[in-house]
Amino acid sequence: QHSRGKSALVFCSTRKGAQEAAQCLSQTAGSLGYSNPFMKSMQQYEHLREASLTCSDKQLQSCIVHGVGFHNGGLCLKDRSLVEGLFLKGDLQILCTTNTLAHGINLPAHTVVIKSTQFFNKEKGSYVEYERSMVLQMCGRAGRPPFDDTGTVVIMTRRETVHLYENLLSGCEMVESQLLPCAVEHLNAEIVQLTVSDITLAIEWLKCSYLYIRIKKNPEHYGIKRGIPRDLLEKQMRDICVEKIHELGEYGLIWTDGDGFSLKPLGIQLRRNEKKTLNDINSDKEGRLRFHVVSENGKKKKRIQTREDKIFVLVNDCLTGDPLMHDLSLNQETNSICSNGCRIAKCMKEYFIYKRSYRSAINSMLLAKCLDQKLWESSLFLLKQLPGIGIVTAKALKTAGVDSFESLATADARKLESATGRNYPFGNQIKESLSSLPPKIDIQIEDAGNKQGKSTITVTLSRQSQAVRSSKQNYVDMIVGSEEDNMILFHEKIRAREFSR
Repeated sequence: QHSRGKSALVFCSTRKGAQEAAQCLSQTAGSLGYSNPFMKSMQQYEHLREASLTCSDKQLQSCIVHGVGFHNGGLCLKDRSLVEGLFLKGDLQILCTTNTLAHGINLPAHTVVIKSTQFFNKEKGSYVEYERSMVLQMCGRAGRPPFDDTGTVVIMTRRETVHLYENLLSGCEMVESQLLPCAVEHLNAEIVQLTVSDITLAIEWLKCSYLYIRIKKNPEHYGIKRGIPRDLLEKQMRDICVEKIHELGEYGLIWTDGDGFSLKPLGIQLRRNEKKTLNDINSDKEGRLRFHVVSENGKKKKRIQTREDKIFVLVNDCLTGDPLMHDLSLNQETNSICSNGCRIAKCMKEYFIYKRSYRSAINSMLLAKCLDQKLWESSLFLLKQLPGIGIVTAKALKTAGVDSFESLATADARKLESATGRNYPFGNQIKESLSSLPPKIDIQIEDAGNKQGKSTITVTLSRQSQAVRSSKQNYVDMIVGSEEDNMILFHEKIRAREFSR
């Protein structure tokens, strides 16, 4: 009725829902025989029949031959690519999918059906409405130029929420700017990039934003009186800028003269007197560093030229566990870099888990840990993580063959004291310090066999040791992924008290 013989996307809230919708549609279409509305020619049928033979998912295979497909993260990369290609060519007319497709691959359609406006929120433990932006993203797949001149959107929702989507589609709801609450972060980014160097440019930056347009249209929404004269509106924009600049200055993120006319970032800067030291570290004649600043030809740079180069060298020197850098000022900057870098890496981890990118998520998690402990995971001085062990003691223990938590746990306390030149009860103390570590976890993976064309594995986590009581909450990110597809198949954050499961 609505697709007029053209392509249609059916958005479902779950993977299983997308699969079941496709099976229902294909069974109905198949029962109609030659009257199948999704099959236009014998040539189309032949294309779909040949394509189905190359499909590894049996359920998808049975749907494709009737002109219907489904697309979700549970399919292997080969099958997803097959479905996408068939849909873009027009051979596959109906595609049932999850909402993640709305943000990802460019697969426009004439008709979009949003099968439900709710999804299950794990954090809240209940069904909630989609964000407005998500609904607009799904709607935006319909009738996208240059593929089609018109498009149709069908939204299936409950009676009590019909008015939300009537307002949305009729354009009655005005989109307001969200810049004001986070203007200070965006302004800081502009100052760091040197695109805003004084208050005049800051005001111009703000006036170029959608916020300025909306303040003129709807000032009351932003706490400004309606009917304010234009010159006073300009003053209001200036006041906002001055307020945000003062806030950045109070946090020590930027430098400004008394009036705020000149703005400079207070991040890591490369000073002339630091270059020789940094050059010497990057030359790395002893092979200490894991990574180096390199030039375009792939060779180590002889001269450190930018603050980014400086940050890279300082971090790599620090993560060896035995840094050459002993300058107090540079050490303070290194601590700041590692602290902020850890936060950024954790943010990257959350982003890549959201994007279901397996390798990137794992690398981000590992990087966050390394920056937090100021050690590479393969460092020779991992025992520095324990209280009371510095680089001198760690080197002495390594010489004695004690360079891991396991070897320390089994070592004799008196031999530890002899190796490090320390007195009793030092050996007992550093062995007891192992209890300050998070609990040790054993992981068992079993192949549960093949069910309905899908491989199933059972993952069991068992706590092998008890952590000391601490105000700090320990948890693990359990991630199961496919190396072949670089796809996260399962993720769960598990607290310490739930480790045995």
